[in-house]
Amino acid sequence: MPENPPEKRPKSSVLYTSEASVLDKVPLSLRVAGAWAWRIVVVGIILIAGIWAFTSLTALFVPLVIALIIAAPLERLVTLMEKIKFPRALGSLIAIVILILIVAGLGTVASAAFMSEYDDLRDATVEGFDTFVDWLVTGPISLDQTQVDEVVGNLQSFFEDNAQGLASGALSVGSAIGTVFAGIVIALVALFFFMRDGRQIWHWTAGLVPDEAVDRVEKAGLHSWITLRRYTQTTVFVAFIDAVGIGAAAWILGVPLALPIAILVFLFSFIPLIGATLSGVIAALVALVDGGWTTALLMLAAVLIVQQIEGNVLYPWLFGKAASIHPLAVLLTISAGTLTLGLIGAVIAVPVVATLYAFKRGLRRDADFSDDDRPPITSQIPVLAERSKDAVRRARGAISRTGELHVSRDAAADGAAPDSAAPRERGTSEVEPHSEQIPTRGSDSPER
Repeated sequence: MPENPPEKRPKSSVLYTSEASVLDKVPLSLRVAGAWAWRIVVVGIILIAGIWAFTSLTALFVPLVIALIIAAPLERLVTLMEKIKFPRALGSLIAIVILILIVAGLGTVASAAFMSEYDDLRDATVEGFDTFVDWLVTGPISLDQTQVDEVVGNLQSFFEDNAQGLASGALSVGSAIGTVFAGIVIALVALFFFMRDGRQIWHWTAGLVPDEAVDRVEKAGLHSWITLRRYTQTTVFVAFIDAVGIGAAAWILGVPLALPIAILVFLFSFIPLIGATLSGVIAALVALVDGGWTTALLMLAAVLIVQQIEGNVLYPWLFGKAASIHPLAVLLTISAGTLTLGLIGAVIAVPVVATLYAFKRGLRRDADFSDDDRPPITSQIPVLAERSKDAVRRARGAISRTGELHVSRDAAADGAAPDSAAPRERGTSEVEPHSEQIPTRGSDSPER
């Protein structure tokens, strides 16, 4: 019987060596750690280079990201217009015009309301400051009048001495306005092409990867796009509810600038966790200046109520697993975005991270995309309202039938047979559970 030939081991292998070498004296665990280490270093260098390029070209990348976030929900409008025989190019232009009209209309209304009430607010601010200074002297703190006058004089001197710096800052603001205008133009152009040719752009991008991974990358990109669209839609809806609630409270309490406050709340609500709270604090300060402590406390209470409804009802119901990010990760993401890009970074940080996480999750071979075909829950709100009305009508019918049954039983007890029994409507005892009527995200989806 012929002997088996000796196993050929490559001399370049770290694990298989035919002769004793220095590598044999290195523990296997250390060799594995070294192999991991240099790969981590390479990945870290690539990430650092990407972050450096992003921060260096902020004026280019930030408008593109903002255009992508806006295009996610507006693309549905363009698709709807395409179904009624509108070309995608024309539909994209109409969507952009509608967006510009909405933004310009809100800005015009807010500016007009601010200018009409500016004088009253200025007088109330001066009066409130004088009242605060008097309270410092006559209140529990009992500061010396001389010390208070000295602090006020120092503040006035500070603003007068820095008037030249403020003037030079105005020049820098002028250059910043030019940068903002250029960014708006880039964002609008990118928005047009994202809505018109978004799918073709993604197909071309996915074609850059190896052939065996193209299908997975395309599906992961579609999954992340749907996640971004749902995130943006629900964020806009929650911001609208916050603005209506806090703005209505300011109007009922007689706080000036109620409409600008509502618009400010709407804009700040795009910053998760802390945005609406910051704008609510501003509303409480305006109420304090205009109406005193009582109005300010009532305004603050209204803000807290709206925040509780948002955090405990709207976000769990509407968002579900739209972002699938832990609140601590959201807070750290907002902090990193703020430190990197300021207010714009705080707005775009969470949707960017949520989209990247959804893309990574979609690359898994066992990824489940069944939830992507389900319409967002914000589009089911009219259905919920209609079914709620049906439930009320069924409840009223059940109550009336219960009364008829009681009357029939009383008549039977007196010896009089009832003329006819009230027919029982079909389906009153077979009411589907609410969770099946309006399925929420994550209620029937498997854990990933």
